[in-house]
Amino acid sequence: MAQDTWGRRAQGPGAAGAGRDPGLGPRRPYGGHTNQELTRLITTGPVDALREDQDAAAAEEAKATLLQEIADATAAGTSRGQIEVAPIYLLLDRADEHLAVAFTEQAREKAAAGVAAAADEHLRVLSAADDKGRLALRMAGTSHKEHRQLSKQAKERRAGGWQEAADARVAASRAAEAAWKAVRDSPHATVLGATPYTAPDVDTLAARLTEMREQRVPARAQQKDAGDQKRVARLHAQATTARESAAMYRTITNEARTEQTLRTRIAEQDPKLHESEVRARTELQRKAQEAQSVRIAAPEQPSDTNHPPRAAQAVSEALKNGFRAPACCARGGVAPRLEPRGHTADSVSGR
Repeated sequence: MAQDTWGRRAQGPGAAGAGRDPGLGPRRPYGGHTNQELTRLITTGPVDALREDQDAAAAEEAKATLLQEIADATAAGTSRGQIEVAPIYLLLDRADEHLAVAFTEQAREKAAAGVAAAADEHLRVLSAADDKGRLALRMAGTSHKEHRQLSKQAKERRAGGWQEAADARVAASRAAEAAWKAVRDSPHATVLGATPYTAPDVDTLAARLTEMREQRVPARAQQKDAGDQKRVARLHAQATTARESAAMYRTITNEARTEQTLRTRIAEQDPKLHESEVRARTELQRKAQEAQSVRIAAPEQPSDTNHPPRAAQAVSEALKNGFRAPACCARGGVAPRLEPRGHTADSVSGR
């Protein structure tokens, strides 16, 4: 945004007070600016306007592209959010495959543990006859040799059950780790909340994967779609602001060029008025600099912060309300009017 002589933001078209006041002639928004400042505004204005136009065009292009992508997704019966999370569902499918293996191994562990437990119970029953004699065994329908064989077989079944249960437990743990690793090492780990390094147990893992599929992924899709709508609004606002700024810079350039032309005409047709305006501008600049110095020094005098010096107040009021002396006047420190009553720019130009 352009700034005026005093470092304030320049006002847009019309804000500088276009039009006339009764008996004061046409308003001159940059009548209080120096010739050097006018030259700077005329030089930099088109450059700034072009930059704002380019920013507006970029924002409008980005907005149009985004709206087209949203329309294409809608026509396909989906949304950009759903398109974004589609790979996450495939990732969860792979994790579920590993989870299924973990459940299978858990079932095998349970079955093997049951075999081992049955064999252990059989051994307990057989151990009750370890001290019995041959006659007692024959009366029970067995023998020492058969008893030893039955005990050996039961021990082998128990050991085999224990080993298979241990193997199944390790396999289940590895499958659960593989399922967790699939989501933890993916680019979607943060979205899925899979940041802890250690994999949870199988049952907890199943609950976590269900939460990801039913809650986190749909929430991410909704967030993406809502974000698209906010981005469309933001790009529209950016383009509008940039277009307004470009128009403002062009208005500033035109008004500064008009003021420059008017000064040349006044210098040619009424040298005395021209000299009066030069002195008025010099005085206005001096008072503004004094007021600025007072504002800078004010923090060093806390006791006077509520009662600024009269000179600063006078300049502030002059810049705010506008001088009406024959030399010059200003409005808001931005739109000085330099025509005395009865001697306006129209009278100088012959209109």
